[in-house]
Amino acid sequence: MNFFSFFSKDRVLTWAVPGLLTCVLIALAVLQYRWSRQVSEAASTRMQTSLQNSMMNFRLDLSRELATMCLELQGDNARSVDARGLSQKVKEWQRTSSLSGLILNVYEWKRSEGIDSPLLRLSTSQSRFEIMDEWPAEFDAVRELLISTNPTAGGPRSGASAAQSAKKKAGSARSEFGAAPIVGAVEQSIPILVVPATRSGESIWLLIELDRVVLRDRLFPQLSDRYFGDSRSSDYEVAVVASGAEPPQILFSSGAGFGEDAQMRIDATLNLFGPPSVRTGSTKPPADSVQSSGQYSRPLESALPAAATNMGFYKIRFDPIHIVGNAGGNSGRNSRDWQIVAKHRSGSVAAAVARLRYRDLKISFGVLLVLASSVALILFNSQRARRLAMLQMDFVAGVSHELRTPVAAILSISENIVDGVVENEEQLLRYGGMIQNQARLLHHLVEQVLRFAALQRRATSYTIRELRIPDVVDEVLENMATFIAASGFTVERNIEADLPAVSVDFGVLSQCLQNLITNAIKYGGQSKWIGIRATSKRGKPALIDLVVEDHGIGIDHEDLKHIFEPFYRSPKVMESPVHGTGLGLALAKNFAEAMGGWLTVVSKPGKGSAFTIHLPAVTEPASQSDRPSTADYVDNLNSGLD
Repeated sequence: MNFFSFFSKDRVLTWAVPGLLTCVLIALAVLQYRWSRQVSEAASTRMQTSLQNSMMNFRLDLSRELATMCLELQGDNARSVDARGLSQKVKEWQRTSSLSGLILNVYEWKRSEGIDSPLLRLSTSQSRFEIMDEWPAEFDAVRELLISTNPTAGGPRSGASAAQSAKKKAGSARSEFGAAPIVGAVEQSIPILVVPATRSGESIWLLIELDRVVLRDRLFPQLSDRYFGDSRSSDYEVAVVASGAEPPQILFSSGAGFGEDAQMRIDATLNLFGPPSVRTGSTKPPADSVQSSGQYSRPLESALPAAATNMGFYKIRFDPIHIVGNAGGNSGRNSRDWQIVAKHRSGSVAAAVARLRYRDLKISFGVLLVLASSVALILFNSQRARRLAMLQMDFVAGVSHELRTPVAAILSISENIVDGVVENEEQLLRYGGMIQNQARLLHHLVEQVLRFAALQRRATSYTIRELRIPDVVDEVLENMATFIAASGFTVERNIEADLPAVSVDFGVLSQCLQNLITNAIKYGGQSKWIGIRATSKRGKPALIDLVVEDHGIGIDHEDLKHIFEPFYRSPKVMESPVHGTGLGLALAKNFAEAMGGWLTVVSKPGKGSAFTIHLPAVTEPASQSDRPSTADYVDNLNSGLD
């Protein structure tokens, strides 16, 4: 081998390409390490933003729940509050609300009657106000705030002047920002809400005392599950604490003991009332907040602005009560500001991001290692490819040779017959037998090639036998039990007794039923209910109807004729977060038809859908002419689901 043959074009490419790919892999490894750091920073920012959004939504929903309750109790009479009417409102709210036990007591106080105006407590059982002998000791801060609050937003004025000023301010607020909020207050240590009793006019205040147990056991858990996920699967531990004391008072906690240590490292904290003050574990407290004990923060003191005439009542803003007059503190009283605190279960958001980064680096470098291994195999594969190419050529040559032999024999024999070599019937029969033998050999070779191609296609076959519908349903529900439970659905099973057997393929019917149940779970909506029932229909033919029903989003009328088409998904479903391929119903329809049955649907938008597998009973197989069409079922939409 000379120098030039050693460095031939093929050998240069064989060694140059792997070397170039190796350099590319090294460059990718360096870039991947840098990119992972940038991705981690972006992920940290995204997680912090998402956490803060969840906390802010928690706060907004809490205010919305409390504001809705207060608005239900407000009246329209500017001069007095009717005890009977207020009592009816309280009862009606308790009857219709999911937080019926939230209201512990309702009080009334009239600022217009002077600072010595008595505190009235509503007796809902007797529908009247009871005069309190004296203010409860824990209401001192509320009383002092109400006494110091002016009846109008601009201070004491004449009636006409005050009304004009209030009307002007309210109109300005509506023009710039929409409806102005009703300004209320909350004493978080009790807890009690202070809101105007009426939506215009005199300074009449309602004091609504809340039940801590309902807050702890119902409202806070609902909001936590809504915005942070179930406590068992959520990435965050969440607590609502009353800061200002050592240790902080735990109002709600998603995990045992979480929030008790004021010095623990948390990812973010947000006050639930007053101007929002978000503090994260990696930033300093904002300028409008002060540091309290431990790692928590609380807003600065603020007084309760007075109610203004014609102020909007679409929402209520609750400001914390802090005693005014001591700019440097709380007048000897610790403020129990409610805050929501959150911490990632990995220890912190930074720790979670670091863990994700290490995982991504492991995966990335694992991929690069695989690529490097593949580069090392390029030489081997190139040689193997050459050998395979030779084998392919040998295969083609061998098959061609095998085909050429009988073709050449047939051609030679036919030429002999044409040239008159055959002189008698005996020779003709001998030559005909030779042609027949060579033709059989040729046919055998062609069949071998066709059978090989058939094996690659893997043609589907079915095993039809008699089965009982309850057995199939039980098997499917058992196989899907984990998936159904994880989705939070309940299945109502209603199988008619003594159903006739059906002649089907067990695996195909099971797959068909599983597709329909999966479809019901995907689009079952908030009802979380699936009904499975099987009934028999007498007649000619006798049928078994297997129905899978849900109370979900339903199917629009214009989409019904397309839902069994492969890959079809309605525009409404495409906009939803529910993901899918559009093949489930098409496959279910094909499965049903492969067993001699058919599939129909009845649906109403917003009420749910019912898919029915119609199977002929063993006693009387159904004929094609007796089957109802899908269009017949579509025409019955208005009577299918009630």
